[in-house]
Amino acid sequence: MDLQSFAGPFVPEIVLLAATLLVFLLDVVRVRDNEIVGAVALGSVVLALLLVLADLGFAPLAVLATVPSSSIDASVTGAPLYSFTSLGLVFQGLFLLAALLVCLASLSRPKDERGAPIFYGLLLLATLGMVLVAIASDLIFLLLAIELVSVPTYLLVAYSRRDARALEAAMKFYIIGALSTTLSFFGASLLYGAYGTTNLHALATAEAAAGTAGYPVLVLLGYGFLIAGLAFKATLVPFHAWAVDVYDGAPTDVTAFLAGGSKKVGLFAFFLVFLAPILFVRTMASGSPFVTGSVAVGPVLQITLAFLAVVTMTLGNVLALLQKEMKRMLAYSSISQAGYMLIGIAVGTAPALAGATLQILAHVLMKTGAFLVVGAVAALGVGPLIDDYKGLGQKRPLLGVAFGLMLLSLAGVPLTVGFVSKFVLFSAAVQAKGYFVWLAVAGLLNSALSVFYYARVLKVLFFDVAEPRALATGAVVGGSEPEILPVGGLGYGRAAAIALVAVVVVVLGVYPQPVLGAIQNAAQHFVNLGG
Repeated sequence: MDLQSFAGPFVPEIVLLAATLLVFLLDVVRVRDNEIVGAVALGSVVLALLLVLADLGFAPLAVLATVPSSSIDASVTGAPLYSFTSLGLVFQGLFLLAALLVCLASLSRPKDERGAPIFYGLLLLATLGMVLVAIASDLIFLLLAIELVSVPTYLLVAYSRRDARALEAAMKFYIIGALSTTLSFFGASLLYGAYGTTNLHALATAEAAAGTAGYPVLVLLGYGFLIAGLAFKATLVPFHAWAVDVYDGAPTDVTAFLAGGSKKVGLFAFFLVFLAPILFVRTMASGSPFVTGSVAVGPVLQITLAFLAVVTMTLGNVLALLQKEMKRMLAYSSISQAGYMLIGIAVGTAPALAGATLQILAHVLMKTGAFLVVGAVAALGVGPLIDDYKGLGQKRPLLGVAFGLMLLSLAGVPLTVGFVSKFVLFSAAVQAKGYFVWLAVAGLLNSALSVFYYARVLKVLFFDVAEPRALATGAVVGGSEPEILPVGGLGYGRAAAIALVAVVVVVLGVYPQPVLGAIQNAAQHFVNLGG
């Protein structure tokens, strides 16, 4: 096999790996300027994103395609470690979009900040792991790729080494992450014991053809441990408690990456692992998923995931309603959003999967942008409480409007991408009929509940009287001579990232057809392949 035929499909991964090594090499030779290493990281992410878009078939970029079209959504033979699907490429694009926004915003960090190469190197390494997750077709490959995401993010949370809260958050993140990894690998080992394979396509074929005759306990325990392990990554209730403290304690740019990027790895893993058993629901003569010596995994997983979806969205919204700090409110909001996304896999139809994927795209934009705004506002000297944002929309109308658009989209208000994604998702649940209609009802009620705490923030931003502040534009709390950044103290990079999110949120809310069409096609192919 020559180098071209081996490396061709993996050019985006090679670009990210090469950029990671280059950034660390620049650190070794003492080239540590934030703008230089940030430009290297940003350039590599943009190039990788263009390559992925080319593989998805966007005509202007066809010349950059690296994966043969015949290899995408092709029937799988044997037990490969990886495979290329349209939906996997869509998620690669989503992961790279989150990394792009964070890299762009991070260019506004202080030019001489210590450890900039470490920050960007770890960010690129985690992004590489996320891209590998999107092409996994084997449980072990998938879980190892998730670990390639997890380990750098543990370190990113502790990036501010002198911040005790960040160190505490990193330690919690590491302990919970180690536990979730243990549960996931144990679940994979049980499935291997039941089926003799860890290949996802082989598992689907085995479930469709022979069920789990003789090993129902192993299979149920295996999937149960996998649900628990991956639920930690996706911040599903009751495995969510770590997320709020970690999001709150981490540097805000890192929080944006966690909420907008790495969290979606767990959700895509749910698609890969659990969609196929749900699709291959075998009708039992007794009407029950349990019969002598066998178990139909599909109905059990559907009920379990549907229950997790409702509990996650409800508890997340209720707790978000009670928060007084902005980052903690957004953290609980992020948890509730995971419940909406889980509806797609619980329903298990192509329209539902498309709706969940569009919801994930919307969340990548909205939540990454929202945390970037929080980071920008903190750099301007505003405190962590929601009440500290009083009058911000009056003093800085452009920033306030951008933040308001993101919050309205999170609430699902029309003419935003958040409304379109929820409409597609809930409509798919209603079309599936049965008890899935109640999932749509639960989602609608929770969306209505979320309006209350988003509206509270909008009231504080635009209608409450601003309190005088002594800090100068661009000030950093505790700094002696704060650097005055351009664009009203935001810096060009952060301002560009926030503006980009605000514009795309509205554009996709008004004209979502091109993106929605591509996602629907990818979801249909994914379902046809059996996950």
